[in-house]
Amino acid sequence: MEAILSRWNRNDAPGCVVSVIHKGRTVLRKGYGMASLEQQVANSPSTKMRIGSTTKHFAAILALQLRDEGLLDIDGPCVRYLPELREAQGRRSLRQFMNHTGGTRDFLDLSMFSNGAAMLPAGAALAYQSAQEEDNFRAGDMFSYNNGGYRMLSIAIERVLHMPFAQALETRLFGPLGMYDTSLWACDHDLLPGVACSHVALPDGGFRRGVFPSTILGEGGIVSTVDDMQRWLAHLRKPHLWADALSAELTQPTTLNNGFLHPYGLGLIRENYRGVEIIQHSGGVIGGSCQMLTAPAHGLNIIVISNRSDVAAPFVAADLMAEVLGDVLQAPGEQAATAAWEGLPGQYLCAESDQLLEVLDVDGKLFLNCDGMRLPLELEGDSLRVNLLSVVNLLLAPERDRRQRVSGLMVEEQGYRRRCARIEAADGEAFAALRQVQGEYFSAELSAEVSIGQAQDPAVMTVRGRYGRNVFRLEPLTGEVFRVLAEEGGLPGNGTLRMRGSGEQRELVINTSRTRGLRLHEKAHHA
Repeated sequence: MEAILSRWNRNDAPGCVVSVIHKGRTVLRKGYGMASLEQQVANSPSTKMRIGSTTKHFAAILALQLRDEGLLDIDGPCVRYLPELREAQGRRSLRQFMNHTGGTRDFLDLSMFSNGAAMLPAGAALAYQSAQEEDNFRAGDMFSYNNGGYRMLSIAIERVLHMPFAQALETRLFGPLGMYDTSLWACDHDLLPGVACSHVALPDGGFRRGVFPSTILGEGGIVSTVDDMQRWLAHLRKPHLWADALSAELTQPTTLNNGFLHPYGLGLIRENYRGVEIIQHSGGVIGGSCQMLTAPAHGLNIIVISNRSDVAAPFVAADLMAEVLGDVLQAPGEQAATAAWEGLPGQYLCAESDQLLEVLDVDGKLFLNCDGMRLPLELEGDSLRVNLLSVVNLLLAPERDRRQRVSGLMVEEQGYRRRCARIEAADGEAFAALRQVQGEYFSAELSAEVSIGQAQDPAVMTVRGRYGRNVFRLEPLTGEVFRVLAEEGGLPGNGTLRMRGSGEQRELVINTSRTRGLRLHEKAHHA
């Protein structure tokens, strides 16, 4: 395990903190790299770090406790606790927010798209969610990761307890369990003793400070240490603050409307990894990541928290688990070789959702570029599988024409099948279409104004939100669909833009990984 981690054991770069407990024995407990390059403080097991979305199951536990006390209805319409929400969102249940099947838009995705890295005030999240008239999809139809749902859950908890979410965590969970180095850190701009700085890796090898552009509650606001997280994980497996059934409920899979069984439960995932059952949840922030993982049958608990953007805690934890369990784990899947799948690399567009999939050839191996993530494609019979901790899980079957050229991909996801057609490099006509979408637009749901074709460059799209701005480049894919790429790296928001109609009936439609069908209206026709 030290061989895996030694690359980050240096005094001129940030790193991570790690704890591994196997069959009741601590086999590794150590900090690597620096907690702060600015202050020249090293990481140690007592260093506090953000755990990101690993926070979510803490919020879920609070909700289940309150349900059992008769204070919170997690299966009725959430508008009972959140009257500000419009009908499209208010008819969802808190449970659907907890298992990411609500189908609502995500305030964080909306804000980053329109405001970039600008910091949001405390009330902005609810304001964004309350402005949504339309859905991503019908509640229960699909799983789509949604931070906004957990923000709404946090606000509901605050309202029924009549106390801040941070206080609820402290009085009901952290205090009783002796987790004295764990707290809710709602804003990176607040001072907190002993917390590591988050670091965003730069292309030149340097780093800049990572600041999350929002206040954070149950969607990802906890800071902790590896010792406290091990204490929490041990209690989660053998609880005394609540019944065993409550811990088990967190890991129950979610049944979609089509009958598909999704492994995501209520803030935790129970899944089979290389033949071993694990329970896990990862977390990411701007400049760091976390992974909490347990293999109950083998008495293995792993906590990895990093404070640099280029150290992915989930993959580090997987490597550590392989070292501990050795031959117990089945061999990993075989990554597809490019030579065996002639003509497959390229771009594929789904006409139904405007989702863009890109198959890449990297040193003779196939990868899928999906929503900005480069994921290895593994062999599964006559198809290819991509699986990222069960949150992204696609089966791809290439389709060929009569000349045996790859013409598309049949994609299976969450019990649904859809076709993505292969698109070739944009021609002159597609680039000319950029001129057709130039203009000034607005979106009430995005709370933003949008300019396309600024500064004589038809490929520039500037989004001016309520609190900041963001700049994108448009790349033609077809005569009507454009790829949207953020100019500033490190922030989500990439997706596609489709032009519909013409003249006074023209509108633009934005689709990202977590926002679907967001319409932009031309200002000239709504003056």
